[in-house]
Parts: sequence; C-alpha cells; structure tokens
Amino acid sequence: MYENRIRHLEEMHAILDRQIDGLESTGAFHNGNLSQMKKRRLQIRDQIESLRRQRDHDLQETDDE
Repeated sequence: MYENRIRHLEEMHAILDRQIDGLESTGAFHNGNLSQMKKRRLQIRDQIESLRRQRDHDLQETDDE
C-alpha cells in the first residue's frame, strides 16, 4: 500500500526537480512560479517522509504482535 504511493510521489518529486533545474539553468522563469514549484516539491518530500514513517510504524507494530 505505502510503496506504490511513495514511488508515485518520488516520481513526481523527480519531475519537479528536473523542471526546476531546467528553469533555473535557463533563467527563463517568473519568481512566483518557481517559488510555487519549490513549495510543491517540498510538500511532496514531506508526504514521502510521512508515508515512510507510517509504513515503518505499521511494520514495527506487525513485528511486535
């Protein structure tokens, strides 16, 4: 359950990374758009970390039973 969602979010994060890097390297961007993309990338990273913690917690509970 967690692995598919984590993988999907990692792919989205990687896409945003490439887009942000491309925009920054060309200098062809509006600061507002770039800022929104960076915020979204951070939100995705936070979701990934949260899902990993939940997964690890659930695994630990299963091991304890």
